[in-house]
Amino acid sequence: MMPEAYQKENIRTEDTVDEEIQEVSVGILSALLSFCMKPEEAVKSAEKLISSCGSLSAVFEAPYSLLTELGINSGAAVLIKMIPPLTRKYLDDKYFLPDSKGDIPNFNTKIITAFLGVPTEKVIIVLRDKDDTELYFGALSTGSLNASEVYIKRVMELALRYNAHSAIIAHNHPSGIPFPSRKDIETTIKIKNVLKAVNVKLENHYIVAGSKSYSMAESEEFYEIFI
Repeated sequence: MMPEAYQKENIRTEDTVDEEIQEVSVGILSALLSFCMKPEEAVKSAEKLISSCGSLSAVFEAPYSLLTELGINSGAAVLIKMIPPLTRKYLDDKYFLPDSKGDIPNFNTKIITAFLGVPTEKVIIVLRDKDDTELYFGALSTGSLNASEVYIKRVMELALRYNAHSAIIAHNHPSGIPFPSRKDIETTIKIKNVLKAVNVKLENHYIVAGSKSYSMAESEEFYEIFI
């Protein structure tokens, strides 16, 4: 049995882990900020940002206006705001490009990654041909899915342009709850019916919140919409 003194010295409490995470976060952020300010200023700014926002990811997702209010110069604020879209593009290029057959691994992860660091609602559509080869993956627009008429029209335009056989819709909930609202359900049914009129099948609607996603087509409550 280990000596009690040894055990006490080697127990890592939650506070200790949090402090280590914060220290690493400050180090990463200060290294980034040092490209836009003096090293000593970068460390102070990084500590202030992490303390104010709560985490490294929250710093990267903070509005530009908040960063400048916290004393970050415009160049550094722009650099910080570039991190989420650069990360999305990096992950997409490295892990989610179609292979020679058009198959895309970890599709659910790709959907989640597409909303990484996006602070407002965003709607994405994926179009595929009869062999499930991806024809299009992109944003319909940024804004609430409640503006359904706008998106429904755009969905039909893209489906016809790419001669799609099937479609998948995804949008995020910045509120943090990956579950469809009543309006989401109504809009899903409208999109399904519009696509059906042009012989395109709506296969799924994903709701994303942070690192979690909800597949309506795989749920017992909503799967019948997609039959």
